[in-house]
Amino acid sequence: MSSENYVHLWIASDAKATAAALTEVGVRGRARVHEWGSVTDITPEAPMSREAASRRAAQQIMLLAVVFGGLCMAGGGAYAGMLISGGLVLAVVAIVGSVRAEQPGRVRTPNMRSFPDIHRVLTTPQEQRTFRALVKLAERVGRTLPELDELVEPNEAGELLAQALWDGAKDLARKQEIRAVRDDLRRHETHASDESSRAHRDLMHQRQQADALWEEVNGDLARLVAQLTAAAESGEMFIRDRDLDVTLQRTEKALAELSTDLMVGTSGASEQLADETTAVLNAYRELNDLYGGKH
Repeated sequence: MSSENYVHLWIASDAKATAAALTEVGVRGRARVHEWGSVTDITPEAPMSREAASRRAAQQIMLLAVVFGGLCMAGGGAYAGMLISGGLVLAVVAIVGSVRAEQPGRVRTPNMRSFPDIHRVLTTPQEQRTFRALVKLAERVGRTLPELDELVEPNEAGELLAQALWDGAKDLARKQEIRAVRDDLRRHETHASDESSRAHRDLMHQRQQADALWEEVNGDLARLVAQLTAAAESGEMFIRDRDLDVTLQRTEKALAELSTDLMVGTSGASEQLADETTAVLNAYRELNDLYGGKH
């Protein structure tokens, strides 16, 4: 994957929405930032209680009073008016900050009209849950990458995972829209009285189209899940078999040194490791065929 095709995915989630973007997104308020590979995942911190926020504001205001009082006593009396004004402004800032600290964080995204192609926002609970499961699966793959550096280049594989998640976000945003259409058609279908009318036939035709699109996007998502699962499982199996192979070689040598009469045969771990190496390479080759080089 060349440098001009570099992909980094930002993800921001709150209680009501999940945003995925190829440019920076975040949450308003305090946030937890989790970076792995070519993905930055941002979620809001739990809001402070009213008591804790008020206590913090009171401490800040008290500190300001001490500082500005000290400045006035240290010869800043001529500027007392300016110092008091500045102190009041900072006190207001502290109070506003305490109010915001009580509020849950909200997703902050680029303007949808100005940047329609570089971010997707999921608002339906079903699609949000599915995307979060995809992120966990991709992160599971990402955890194996440092141990697979002899087989795959970790940075390129990380970008590939980011691209796969971005494609998954686009599929889920599309599914979200199809869900709304299907729900709307289903509501009208219950009120259709004359099954032989043109309106009813048009309704059924559109329902078939929506169902076909639904199956299509579900197929795309199923392929993504299958590829990420294959990459995770093959990487984890490779690491386990490699560690087992190293252990068996070490113990075989130790046993041979301990007993000249004991004949220790070679294990099948090396052959298994070769099979797992092929599985890892095939998994990443298929991922690259599906998602590599996309924008």
